[in-house]
Amino acid sequence: MDLRLLEIFCCVYEERSFSRAAQRLHLTQPTISGHIKSLEEYFGISLFDRLGREVRPTRAGELLYEHGHRIVDMKRRAIEGMHRFLGRLEGDLHLSTSTIPGEYLLPSMLGRFRKRYPHIRVAMTISDTQAVIAQVERGDIEIGIVGARVNDSTLQFREFATDRLILVAPRTDRWDRIRALSLDQLRNEPLLIREPGSGTRIVLERTLARYGYQLGDFNVVAQLGSTTAIKEAIKANVGLSILSHLAVQTEMAAGLMKAIRIREIKRLERHFFIVTNRRRTKSPLSEAFLEFLASSPHP
Repeated sequence: MDLRLLEIFCCVYEERSFSRAAQRLHLTQPTISGHIKSLEEYFGISLFDRLGREVRPTRAGELLYEHGHRIVDMKRRAIEGMHRFLGRLEGDLHLSTSTIPGEYLLPSMLGRFRKRYPHIRVAMTISDTQAVIAQVERGDIEIGIVGARVNDSTLQFREFATDRLILVAPRTDRWDRIRALSLDQLRNEPLLIREPGSGTRIVLERTLARYGYQLGDFNVVAQLGSTTAIKEAIKANVGLSILSHLAVQTEMAAGLMKAIRIREIKRLERHFFIVTNRRRTKSPLSEAFLEFLASSPHP
């Protein structure tokens, strides 16, 4: 069996899409489809159910991926190990991050990493914290960066950076006159929140619980799937939200938003974490990136 077919199969399995796999591998979709058909003919069984634009692995596909991704990973680590032995690091490094570190912390750091390791190509996807953790746990990626940690003995969490969450309001005549709210007062205001699984929401729910509140006690007018969407809603005077200070610095400097102090909470901080799978051997590329993160300045 051609190992390249196995690599393409694993990519389709992880992306759950022929088109996304084609983009990731820089191939055409018909080429991807043809290779998967060849692999199915080789084994004499269907590996995916085609469901419109999405594909779902069959039981045979699940079994092949269970063994196949280890073989592909071994090939990659062997090549990277030889490159490191010969004094050069090159290849593809796949990361997954939650929204705030992915949009506001990592881009500039990746630029510096690229200067140090010009032959390493970094592919970074952005999702919510729980989705990133699930990817690391399954072994789909080696390194994740998230906004909250969970109790899982198979995963290792290391503090990476610190962030501050603040209550943000639009710059209107009313909010320009208000400097602080109590939690009881905040309960009566329209509140915008992130979706379940977001690190920002996880930290918010844990903080409210310490003061005897739940999100259900507040006037939640919208649940939005990105920080950008919430910022646009705030600017449109839809409501208030508790967001990362990193995410709203530009808007606050431009006079589009302002911070409102919550009287009971002096300072609401949260950490970003690097998450890796204890059961997975780190590749030379991931080790180089982890060493770079440890030596780089960050908030």
